[in-house]
Amino acid sequence: MLDDLIDEVYTELNEKLEESYHGISKLRKYLKDNHTDPFPICRKPIAEADIKYEQRDFELVEAIKELIEIAEKSANISDNVFLTELIRFCEWIGYEENTAYIFLLRDALLPYIYYQSKNRKNIYPWLLGRKTLTMLSGKEYVDDEIRASIFKALEFGDCCNYEDFCSIVLSDIRVALKQYPEMENCLTELLDGIKETRIIVIESGCSGTFPLLLKSLDHRVDVRMFTTYPYLLDIYSDKIYSPKYEKNRLFETLYSQDLYFQFSNISDGHFFVRKCRDRYVKEKSLAEIKAVLK
Repeated sequence: MLDDLIDEVYTELNEKLEESYHGISKLRKYLKDNHTDPFPICRKPIAEADIKYEQRDFELVEAIKELIEIAEKSANISDNVFLTELIRFCEWIGYEENTAYIFLLRDALLPYIYYQSKNRKNIYPWLLGRKTLTMLSGKEYVDDEIRASIFKALEFGDCCNYEDFCSIVLSDIRVALKQYPEMENCLTELLDGIKETRIIVIESGCSGTFPLLLKSLDHRVDVRMFTTYPYLLDIYSDKIYSPKYEKNRLFETLYSQDLYFQFSNISDGHFFVRKCRDRYVKEKSLAEIKAVLK
């Protein structure tokens, strides 16, 4: 987990643990003494900062539609074996009447495309991430304030199951949201636009910050994640597809999900993106999508 954070350029925890009591060094020594290694990190092939994006905005649903059309004509099909598991994840989620499915992009782009290829209705791609919340709140890293509610519940709450966990976390998130009325109003309006009696929010994992944020605003929301942190497995239980946290990076670092689209704006209930101009990333992304469509 610590290596994962470093790869995502979150270094503060590692630095504090090492400075306080050589925590990282002790962990590495413990593994070495027991003749084992940490799980290998699936590193991002290219950093987003190194990629050029088009300087005009595209509405997200239309941009995905165009991407699918291009991928269908593409000659290359990705041989990434993890895509098979991603499809099994989609089948595990299922599809039911009177249920809306929100796919949290960027990490759930391919599952959304899979559902789209099956002509399923009531599916919504929402590009809801750190940059979106920063734009809506006017404050950087506001998602950390939402996530803090999760850790607070685990540390100080009496959380034996998902229901107990939610009763503590959701009320705490609602309090935090009152500081950011524009963000709260925007997300509430997006949810109000969905008329189905049930809403499934889908993401890769791991803490469930964004699904719980939406659940705090709408009682219809339920959560489905690919995996979670080991210390949240008992809490999320049957809402998790795989207990293998180490596979999360395989999910998140697919080219199409990680690099092809860049969040640009949200306006009048629509998300807008900028498209990648890097030829290599484009080819890899199209090959992944073609594999999912096949």
